[in-house]
Amino acid sequence: MTTQRPLIVVPTRHELQNIREEVAALGIHADFACCGLGPGGVARWTAASEAASRAGGALAPGRTVILAGLAGGLDPAVRPGIARSARMITSADADECGQHQKYIAPLHRGDALDIATLDRIASTVAEKRALWKATGAGLVDMESAPFAAVASARGWCWGVVRAVSDDANTPLAPWIVELIKTDGSTNYPALARAVLGDPRRIATLVTILRITRPLVRAIAEQIAHLLDSAAERTDEDHEYRTLVFGGSFDPPHRRHAEVVALAAQTLGCGRIDIVPASHAPLRDAPNSATDRDRLEMARRAFARVSGASIDSREINRGGISYTVDTLREIADERKLAHRDLVLLIGSDQALQFDRWKSWREIDEQLAAVAVIARPPETPDALRRQLREKFDALGSDGQRWADAVLDLEPIDLSSTEIRRRLSAGLGIDDLVDASVVELIRQRGLYREFSERIPG
Repeated sequence: MTTQRPLIVVPTRHELQNIREEVAALGIHADFACCGLGPGGVARWTAASEAASRAGGALAPGRTVILAGLAGGLDPAVRPGIARSARMITSADADECGQHQKYIAPLHRGDALDIATLDRIASTVAEKRALWKATGAGLVDMESAPFAAVASARGWCWGVVRAVSDDANTPLAPWIVELIKTDGSTNYPALARAVLGDPRRIATLVTILRITRPLVRAIAEQIAHLLDSAAERTDEDHEYRTLVFGGSFDPPHRRHAEVVALAAQTLGCGRIDIVPASHAPLRDAPNSATDRDRLEMARRAFARVSGASIDSREINRGGISYTVDTLREIADERKLAHRDLVLLIGSDQALQFDRWKSWREIDEQLAAVAVIARPPETPDALRRQLREKFDALGSDGQRWADAVLDLEPIDLSSTEIRRRLSAGLGIDDLVDASVVELIRQRGLYREFSERIPG
């Protein structure tokens, strides 16, 4: 386990001073940093920290790093004054971390809220309502998604804590927005102009200062809970725990990469093996692309997923691909115990898992199974089905119910991509741009690819 103190990152210097005091009052010894506002602030802080990281490993993989500060409410049910950890973080329009990317914080509590990140302050009620409708997130901020992107890429044990300063029905006046510079410091000229322009604003500032202390205290308490969870994790667990994800990848869906990244974060897997199948025994349709093409498409599709590598062993082996053979080889090569090897499958595969070769050996000896729901299944409905199914088979139905990840159902259908191609429709929303380029260059799915718009 790392001996480094946790690092608490805060967007503004005012928040930093207050959070540092409250965290210290709880007896927690931590390092602190101010990153500044928005994706740009996170990017500048990251760049400035790289030299220190190279010199002393300050931001090395495995370190516990928590982003903390204030946020705005989006869900009308979320009231000011509460502090919560973040579960799912969605990049709504922050280009530095990739639009519409999603991240699951490894450190979060059961009452965690989802956060949407913008590259600007959501100051109007109309904007907040539109963002809530579009994302379903409970909170909005400017830093969580770019922070999550950096944290995931560097292999930190990370989390986000936010306290609600303004609810969904409270607009932020433009003069308040201007009080903080992009580096997180107070904009004193703007403060002077605001007060001189309307002395009544002094009362608003006094109110803000009065509510800050209880908000910061609530943030510190949430940080303490996350640090307790982090203490139970080890660097070795994260580095060596391996997630195995197989499929035809014919072609790979954009959401293949998304779901793998989310699952790895949730399960604490530092290594991801993407295993294109040679020929899956339960797959009805033959492959439409060659093995060489599918390998290259997979390399491109998963290139941005931290810790992911393409494992060609099933294609090299040839013939019918049996997952049990692959898991045996990986476990033997890396000396991985049952808990350190995780097999990620979809709900359709889980519901017919008893048809897999040596399925009991996989489940009970080789790997922990993790399941992602696919439409029309929901996680809760899938849990009920799996519990009943495997209890009836004399297996541990509750373990299978617990294996379902608490993520929104994700459609991973390559068939839908080929259907879109056959209809002459665009696939940019389904397939990574580099994969679309390869399809065009190599004339894959030739009867369709020439009709790809663009």
